[in-house]
Amino acid sequence: MNEHIQAWLDTTSVVEIFTSSAFLYFATGLLLVLLAKPIKGLTTRYHLSEELTKHDNKAVAIATAGYIFGVLTIIRGVMITGGTPYETIWRDLISVATWTVISLVLLLLSAWINRKFLLNRFEMHKELITDRNVGTGAVLAGTYIGTALMISASISGTTGGGYALEILDTLVYFIIGQLGFILLGAIYQRTCGYDVHDEIEKNNEGAGVAFGATLIALAILISGQIRRDDSLVALAVWIPISLLVLLGSRWLVDLIILPDARIHDEIARDRNWGVALIEGAAAIGIALLLDATFS
Repeated sequence: MNEHIQAWLDTTSVVEIFTSSAFLYFATGLLLVLLAKPIKGLTTRYHLSEELTKHDNKAVAIATAGYIFGVLTIIRGVMITGGTPYETIWRDLISVATWTVISLVLLLLSAWINRKFLLNRFEMHKELITDRNVGTGAVLAGTYIGTALMISASISGTTGGGYALEILDTLVYFIIGQLGFILLGAIYQRTCGYDVHDEIEKNNEGAGVAFGATLIALAILISGQIRRDDSLVALAVWIPISLLVLLGSRWLVDLIILPDARIHDEIARDRNWGVALIEGAAAIGIALLLDATFS
């Protein structure tokens, strides 16, 4: 007991807080976050500040929130296990900045993949800016957050060998993760009981929220497997298992939480975004549970 009390009163950690070089990493992270906005601006056809303030565009706000969360997730992952360690802190900070920029490019590339393959039946710029479609913003936010989780996991799984091999690993996992998203989109479209594209285009917020949250749930499962094992074969087996589990989560919501209704009726017919939120929360929660089971 005395040793436990001494541990409570130990001041060593207090000294480390004020003498640690961690504040330099924190400052670097903040600087990289500030750079993330103009980098994103290069890939959009609208002025972000105007849409958020003058036009009160909630669709752009949701997508931007997902982007910011994704950027911070990536920077955190880079700082924790950001590639090859260096002898000096300055070289280490340069490594953090380099990996962050590479990851931001992949994050923005994921948005392009979203437009081409996940929501390819309508023009996303029009939905975001002209129609201010919150459902579209929710799916885009899910893509940003999910991609960031997978990028962060791939960086933590790098095994050394120099930048070339580490970047190759990250690109391979990124491609597999995006293929997982595309596969989920195809299966979700066929099994959810309504036309996802059509409902989102009709400004059905619930359809976008449910799909975006399911993308995040799949990313949690994929990123967990990437952290656990470098085997691409194991990852190829794990993704179909993850898809089956996520589809099963919708069935559990129908069976246990909504025994007197059906998710697809509540979302497509009644536009009940509350039920969509429950579906998404259940998918993410089950994904976290399964990931913890295998960790």
